[in-house]
Amino acid sequence: MAKKQIEENLEKKEKKPVLKKKIYSIIYWFKEKRVRWVLAILVLALLLVWVLISLRSRSNSSDEYQTTLVDRGDLIAIVGATGIVEARQTAELSWQTTGRVDHVFYGINDEVEEGEILAELADNTLPQSVILAQSDLVNARKDLDELINSNTESAEAYKTLLEAELDLRDAEDDRDLWNYNGANWDRIYAARAEFIRFEEELKLKQSTFEAVDDRPADDPQFIEAKDALDASRFSRDKALRNLNYILGKAFDQQVAEDFADYDIALSRLQDAQRDWERVKDGPNADDISAAEARLAAAEATVSLGWVQAPFSGTVTRAYPKVGDYVSTGEAGFRIDDLSELFVKVDISEVDINRVSVGQSVELSFDAITGKLYEGKVTEVSSVGSDTGSGVDFEVTLKIVDPDNQVRPGMTAAVNIVVSEINDVLIVPSRAVRLNNSKRIVYLLKDGKLLEVEVETGASSDTETQITKGDVTEGDLVVLNPPVFIHSNGGPPPFVRQ
Repeated sequence: MAKKQIEENLEKKEKKPVLKKKIYSIIYWFKEKRVRWVLAILVLALLLVWVLISLRSRSNSSDEYQTTLVDRGDLIAIVGATGIVEARQTAELSWQTTGRVDHVFYGINDEVEEGEILAELADNTLPQSVILAQSDLVNARKDLDELINSNTESAEAYKTLLEAELDLRDAEDDRDLWNYNGANWDRIYAARAEFIRFEEELKLKQSTFEAVDDRPADDPQFIEAKDALDASRFSRDKALRNLNYILGKAFDQQVAEDFADYDIALSRLQDAQRDWERVKDGPNADDISAAEARLAAAEATVSLGWVQAPFSGTVTRAYPKVGDYVSTGEAGFRIDDLSELFVKVDISEVDINRVSVGQSVELSFDAITGKLYEGKVTEVSSVGSDTGSGVDFEVTLKIVDPDNQVRPGMTAAVNIVVSEINDVLIVPSRAVRLNNSKRIVYLLKDGKLLEVEVETGASSDTETQITKGDVTEGDLVVLNPPVFIHSNGGPPPFVRQ
């Protein structure tokens, strides 16, 4: 057995060099031929791809197109946007003075009426000006009541008028004693006015001369001032002589006083007559307005000590608690009038001319699933705002059927129905293309594509009205025409209405 094993081992050693040599030969052959093989494989692959494309392009089967039937029905065109729900009115109320909260009358979700006090401060913690205003308020109310209901003012005005008439007659008698010549009083008063004018002018010239009186006699300013003073004195003396001549009596101090007393009495009579005219037919409207203004000012100061509802609504925020010390400007309450809810949205300038007051609106809320609400357009802004990427116009929508699930602050998705037409020919909007400035659709008839020029009308987000063209109800319209039928290497673009 050992001898046989040795012979087998020797035989294996003789075969190994031969096998090894064959393996090396095969590897070398592959290295020499691999470039050719790779090239051959690529050629075969390209040939296969070309065959597949050719087969596909030659196929006229309708299975490779997405089609739908041209239909006749109703078309609702909408403009979509999002906005935030707002109450009819909203007010953030803050404290207008400092103090300690003494009473809180309302809390969150309470209904309040216009003018009701929501909370008030303790009187002994208010500023002094507010406390004193309470006294002013009492007096202002009393004065207004007396003005409206009392006859005291008119009676006093009449008495003053009578006294002024009597004083004028006395002053007139004293003045008349000096008119010895019985001259015309208009002439006397004209001469007197001229005398008084020159007298006042003389005083001014005298002051000017005194300012240069210490200068030499040959100084130009001294000479000019003295000449002006002399001329003014001459004019005054001339006017006095003229007045004395008219009166027939020297116009001295006593005469001047009696004339002045007459002037004062006449002015007082005129004032008394105006006061009487103002109140003789009852309280004067201007006086009542002034009294009411003083009353309103006192009320406004006193009201600084509490927070008051400016309109009827619901308390949606309430911050103060009894015992809190508050400061001026600190937040107190928020009130919302929830009787009506609105949504304000921004509409692009591209769509704004399609939106008008009265159009119907459909609203949905992320916070309220499975429910739609109705609305109406109530306001359309006439002026747009530049957002940087375009111009938007604010549109206000009223929610027609709100419930307690809809709350201010919620985000609403709105669809404004800008047009609604019935029984028209419609196709999917994606089927309408633009080719060389013409609107076209592709129909599939007898397994072949047919390009048809059309005219379109209204459109929604998904459908477009066909108003003109060789398209009838029931035709198969193609949604994905093949790319090779256009010279530009691609399909015509979709039409954006």
